[in-house]
Amino acid sequence: MHSFVQILIFLPVVGALIGYVCKWVAIRMLFAPSQFRGIGPVGWQGVVQRRAPKFANGVADTVAEAGITVEAMLAKVSDADIRDQVQPLVTQLAPGALDAGLDALKPGISAMLPPPVKAQLVAQVTREAERIFMAVAPQARALATSSVDLRSIVVRQLSGRNADRLARLFQTVGARELRVVIYYGAVLGFLIGLLEVGFYAALERWWLLPLIGAIDGLVNNWLAIQMIFRPLERKRYLGVFPFQGLFPARQHEISRDYGVMLARDVLTVDEVAKQIDPAARDHAIAALIAAVRAEATPMLQMMGPMIANLTGTPFDDAAQTRVLNAVAAQLATQLPAHRAALTAFANEKLAVAATLETALAAMPKDRFERVLRGVFEEDEWILVALGAVLGGAIGTVQGLLVLAL
Repeated sequence: MHSFVQILIFLPVVGALIGYVCKWVAIRMLFAPSQFRGIGPVGWQGVVQRRAPKFANGVADTVAEAGITVEAMLAKVSDADIRDQVQPLVTQLAPGALDAGLDALKPGISAMLPPPVKAQLVAQVTREAERIFMAVAPQARALATSSVDLRSIVVRQLSGRNADRLARLFQTVGARELRVVIYYGAVLGFLIGLLEVGFYAALERWWLLPLIGAIDGLVNNWLAIQMIFRPLERKRYLGVFPFQGLFPARQHEISRDYGVMLARDVLTVDEVAKQIDPAARDHAIAALIAAVRAEATPMLQMMGPMIANLTGTPFDDAAQTRVLNAVAAQLATQLPAHRAALTAFANEKLAVAATLETALAAMPKDRFERVLRGVFEEDEWILVALGAVLGGAIGTVQGLLVLAL
């Protein structure tokens, strides 16, 4: 008969190993591999990556539920906010724009102007530029609304070649729960190992070990999933032990992490701009340029006699076009230097992270559960069955080793 002390030590330790390995593998299979690996139809791809379009649409639904639409985002930026940003920007850009416009009519003329005259022109251009910018702002809002499809942007950003980004999102928001589940697997496996000791001591049948190992893996994985999400509200078990599902218990923290990651990686101004359909973007830019030209024409006509007098050339329609083209080219050169500040301003005003955090934290817990559980619910049975297979395999090795003791 085998030493009872050997069995008492060996079986719980291997039981803990079964629980740990089953949890680690199950969680790993949620997010890896990124691409299908296998032979023919037999193989595996991470659950998140395989179902990325569906899950990305779920994230888009969450974004919409949070009230994050193009209209709502733009509504957060008031005319006063725009004016506060425009005034210092125009003040910096006006001198260069004036130089470019005048030199388009007569090269070098700008440098020849007396300082008082040039200062007067710069002041007038600055005032008119502020007026033009504020005048076209409503049209810019309308064009942004018509050209940006936020849902399709979110889906593109989190599926296809970007599916790994979706995996990182779920790994980040559920990191603590996933770690707890792995450690829990080891603890429960250890306890089941103690149960194995009793069975084996009483019956001394080695084949009980793979059987109990399979049950360990199956029950362990099933309970792990339940622990993450249930119960939705804190309750006491056996009248003594308080517990609440790991995910609903941390709703506020997870809401914050979810909002921060989406705002940082998916819904930044830069990322949204990159994802706009090129045809829609070109149409919006052309329409905006036309609106600016329409607003600028009266100013140019008013200043026409003075400009003609300064340059000694007629200020006709062709001259106006040269001036506008030169100014546009100059602004295209200067604006990138201000892009970071403008983007930071826009991201701050849009407050995507805070909006998402507030909306998710206020969700009913059963709805909040869908944010993460919807990722793998259809494949839960595979993860549970895998636990049984791994547990049975390790239990078989366990049994053979017990025989060898």
